Amino acid sequence: MSLSRISTGILGLDPLIEGGIPKGFNVLIAGNPGTGKTVLTSHFLLNGLENNENGIYVSFSESKAQFLTNAARLEMNFDSYEKSQKFLFLDFTAVNKEGIEEALEEILLSARSLNAKRIVIDSLSTIFQSFGEINEARIALHVILGKIFRTEDITSMMISEVPIGSNSIGSGIEEFVVDGIIKLEYGISNTIPITLRVIKMRGTSINRESHTCVIGNKGTIVYEKQPLSFHYPVSTSRVSTGINGLDKKIGEGLLKGTVTALLGPSGIGKTTMGMEFIVNGAEHSNDIGIFYSLEESIKEIRNNANRFHYNVTDNEKKGKIFLRNIYPEEINIDSFIKTINQDIEKIKPTRMVIDSISSLESLYPDDIYFLVKRLVNLCQIYEITAIFTFLTTPLTDYDISNRKISSIVQNIILLKFEEINRVIKRSLLILKMRSTHHDNSVLEFNIITHQGIEVLRPHEEQPLSKGRG
Repeated sequence: MSLSRISTGILGLDPLIEGGIPKGFNVLIAGNPGTGKTVLTSHFLLNGLENNENGIYVSFSESKAQFLTNAARLEMNFDSYEKSQKFLFLDFTAVNKEGIEEALEEILLSARSLNAKRIVIDSLSTIFQSFGEINEARIALHVILGKIFRTEDITSMMISEVPIGSNSIGSGIEEFVVDGIIKLEYGISNTIPITLRVIKMRGTSINRESHTCVIGNKGTIVYEKQPLSFHYPVSTSRVSTGINGLDKKIGEGLLKGTVTALLGPSGIGKTTMGMEFIVNGAEHSNDIGIFYSLEESIKEIRNNANRFHYNVTDNEKKGKIFLRNIYPEEINIDSFIKTINQDIEKIKPTRMVIDSISSLESLYPDDIYFLVKRLVNLCQIYEITAIFTFLTTPLTDYDISNRKISSIVQNIILLKFEEINRVIKRSLLILKMRSTHHDNSVLEFNIITHQGIEVLRPHEEQPLSKGRG
C-alpha cells in the first residue's frame, strides 16, 4: 500500500524522497550551526499553512520576535496565519529541566486545540541538555513522538544541532527512533555553501547523494542531480559543422545528438570553431543554437564573431542564436546543469556549444566526470548536437584518458600548434568519431580573418620532435 505524502515545501527536496514526507512521520533535521535548519523547517510549516494544514513552531532556543523577523526576510509571512489562528509559536526559551514536562503537556494541548497537522521542535538538543540522565532524555523523546505526534496524526520535523567537527547526528538516541533523517553540512565554497543528504526515510526509496543547498532571497533551494537515462533517440542523420573542409573528413558531418570534445591550447581557435558551428546551423539548416561562454562576456563574443563576419546579431534577433555567459566562480555544478536544462526546455535548441568546460574543471576537478556525463546525457535525450571545448597544455595534449571523458563523449577532435619547417602551424587530429569512418591524418587548418576556419590537406612534413631547435 502506497503511503500518503506531504510536501516539504522546498524546491528540489521532494524528488529525493518520492515526492514528499509520508504523513504522520517524524523527521530529524540534523546539521551544523548556520546550515539552514530553521529555514528548512519553516518552509515545511509554511507549505502546510498554504495547504490548509495548521502548524506549530515550538522553540526552546529562539524567541518569537527573532523567528518572525528572520522568516519575513525570506518572504515567509507567518503573521497573517497567526492572526487567523492557523499558526502558533510556542516560546519555551526560558524553560528549565523542571518545566520540560509541563512544556510537553502544553504542546499536546495546543496541537489538539489548533488541530495542528504539522509541528516543528527547535531543538531536541536543547531539550536533552535539560536532562541529567540519558534514560530521562530517552523517555522524553518517546513521549514527544508517541503521545504527542503519532496519536494525533501529526507530521513533524525536529531539529538537532551537530557540533562543528562532529560526525554524529544527535545524542545517539534520536536516529534510531525517528522515521526520517535529513542532514545539513557546511559546503566547500561560496557556490556550495551547504550540502544536504537524506540519510533515512522509512518506506521510501531515497536518493542518498550529497546535494548542493543554497539559501536565497526566498529561502532554501536544493539542487537536484540531473538524472541519467539510457532511453534516448539514436539518429543516423548528419549535422554539418559549417567548417570548410572538415565535414568531408568525418563522414559529411557529425551524427545528430552526439557531443564532440574539442581540445586545444589557448589561441588555437576552439571558440571560433564553436561559433562557426552555431552560425552555420542558424543560416543554413534553420537550427536554433545556444553558445555558452564561461570565459568571455556577451559583448566580447559578439565582437569576436564580427571579426569573421559571422552574422550573430541578426540571428539573435530572429531567435536562432542565443548567447549566454556564466561565471564559473558564481555557480555550482548542479545549478549550472539546471540552468542549461531550463534553457533547453524553453528554447528547444538543436545545437549547443559550451566554451569551456575547463573553467569548471579547475574549480571542481573531482566532479568533472559526472558533469560531462550528465551534460552529454541531456544532449542525447533532447537530440542536441554539441561541442564542448577543453583547454590543453603541452603536457596534456594527448592526456585524454586522464581527463576521464574519452568514454563519455562520442567524438574527440584535438587541435595543436606544430613546428613544421621552423614555422608554427595549426594542426587538427580526429581522435574519435562515433560510428564514422574518419580521416586519420594530421591535418593543417587556418583561421582567416573575415572568412573563418578552413581545414586543409595533411601536413607535407612531420612536425619536428619536441626540443629540437
